[in-house]
Formats: sequence, C-alpha cells, structure tokens
Amino acid sequence: MVSGVRLDCPLCGILVSEGEPPQPGRCPGCDARYFGGAERPQGAAQAALSAFGIEGDPDRLARTLFEVAPETGVAVTSDTRDGFYSWWVFVAVDQAARARLATWSTPLAG
Repeated sequence: MVSGVRLDCPLCGILVSEGEPPQPGRCPGCDARYFGGAERPQGAAQAALSAFGIEGDPDRLARTLFEVAPETGVAVTSDTRDGFYSWWVFVAVDQAARARLATWSTPLAG
C-alpha cells in the first residue's frame, strides 16, 4: 500500500520519493533530473523543455515519450497516489538524452 505519494524512476527503477508530493529534483539512483508534477504529460514535458532552455512542442514530446523505451535516457511516468496522479519526465545526465528532448519536440521538416 502506498503511503502518500510514490514516485519511482523509470530509468533505473529506484524509489525517488514517498510520502509528501515530490518536487522536481534528481534521482538518488542514477542522478537523472526529473521535472513535472503536472496534471497532464504535456505539462511535465514543458517543464523539462523549459529547464533545458529548449523551445519545442511539449505535446509532440509527450507523445513521443510514450513510444520510446526508458533505455533512451528520457522517459515519462506518473506518480502513484490516491485520486489523481501527476506526470513526470526523467532525463539522464548525458548530453545525448538532452539532445533527444530537442529532437523529439521539434516537428519533422517536410
């Protein structure tokens, strides 16, 4: 049974936070940064884009994150709580993961 709010890292699987609602921070297991606490995945995506100074489409990024595996170093997840849950985006510490944020949030040229 979850006591309060629980957030697990989708990249390494470790417990990030339990009890009070989490705040954006770093995973204690893999040091990934996480952003969000939003009502919708797009809100968490926007928080991640803003944190890295990327001007991209949060809707596009959120949709893409549901299609890719956490092994890419970027993942979307929700916390676990009674009632409505919140959405979070985790980003690994490497530059390639950050670059994916920009690539995945930009519409394809066509």
